[in-house]
Amino acid sequence: MSEIVVNKMTYVKRNKWALLVLGVIVLIGVIAMPLTSVVAVSNVWVMLSLAFLMVGAFFILEKAHLFAGWRRRRRKGEDPLPEERIKVTEVASVKNGPVIVNRYARFCLTVGIGLLVLGIVVTL
Repeated sequence: MSEIVVNKMTYVKRNKWALLVLGVIVLIGVIAMPLTSVVAVSNVWVMLSLAFLMVGAFFILEKAHLFAGWRRRRRKGEDPLPEERIKVTEVASVKNGPVIVNRYARFCLTVGIGLLVLGIVVTL
């Protein structure tokens, strides 16, 4: 049981900025609810969450080594390029590497998932 509490505390410490931004967005939405309809605020939260999720996906794909192994062809008369000779085993080991979720992606995914869940719950 104490292990779960420790894991939650490390999650909060690692993502304190994400939770702070999420709290500020929710506070702005709660302040705007008397001025507009609840559904309008919920729609804004969902749209913001989709934007954060797209940016988070970009940060994940940025580290995915999608273009490893691509070659630039040389033109006639040019000297051979040193990067033209890439071993197949090196390309495969880079492409089959683990998925890297850096802190920017974690920030965007935390805020995006939180806003999406909140927007759906408020709409219901």
